[in-house]
Amino acid sequence: MAKLFAEGLSYTSINTARSALSTVLGPIDGINIGNNALVVRVMKGVNRLRPPLPRYTSTWDVGQVLELFAAWPDNTKLSLKQLSLKLVGLLALTSAQRVQTLASILIGDVIWNEPVQIVLSSRLKTTSANRPNLPIILASFPSNSNLCVVKTLQTYIERTKSIRTSNKLLISYLSPHHAVTSQSISRWLTSLLKEAGIDDSLFKGHSYRHAATSFAKEKGVTVDVIFKQAGWSEKSKVFAKFYNKPIDSRASFGSTILSAITSET
Repeated sequence: MAKLFAEGLSYTSINTARSALSTVLGPIDGINIGNNALVVRVMKGVNRLRPPLPRYTSTWDVGQVLELFAAWPDNTKLSLKQLSLKLVGLLALTSAQRVQTLASILIGDVIWNEPVQIVLSSRLKTTSANRPNLPIILASFPSNSNLCVVKTLQTYIERTKSIRTSNKLLISYLSPHHAVTSQSISRWLTSLLKEAGIDDSLFKGHSYRHAATSFAKEKGVTVDVIFKQAGWSEKSKVFAKFYNKPIDSRASFGSTILSAITSET
């Protein structure tokens, strides 16, 4: 670990290496390497000298992506690629979920109530016996059906019914239409940012979670609603440390729209 530190690796990378060594090498004298007193002291020193920092110091205005969607034709006239990217973008913004979570959604997880619920049945990064998955809540937006995540979801499921080869919700828009991975979804989201005029060399797929939660907070959505929507526990410090970022605003369209959507959810 000292060697990794000398090579300039971050605390997070070194900590990952510690976990990997603990798994591969197993306990020594009944103690995992990661919990060895010397290793713990080294990691505390690394944390002080090179503390983990948030990836972003600011985030982008969600109105830029919404403006892109507003310029597209009606859902029924979109190509499968456009429809897929639009659904992923709206899901990412209105649910504030991780890309891994979006990739795990099954067709059977969708419950068509009002609001629509997605009851996540797959095991996720944060799933535990004491912390089950919270459902994703998607509210309709009847005042603008072209920006409604529920309408887009309905159209997508109907369009892909005859071609899907997986029970996962999100499938490739290219034949043979297998389920897409979280890496593919992240690429889709990044391509939307680029098309919307957002710097995709700086912001990637995971930044949608930053943008949505920061924007919701700025528009007055209560922290407890944001935490529930994003799947954070009530005592979580993740939002304050990593996600509550100032917005780099370069567009005017869509701000009120997303505020309405996030408030309803």
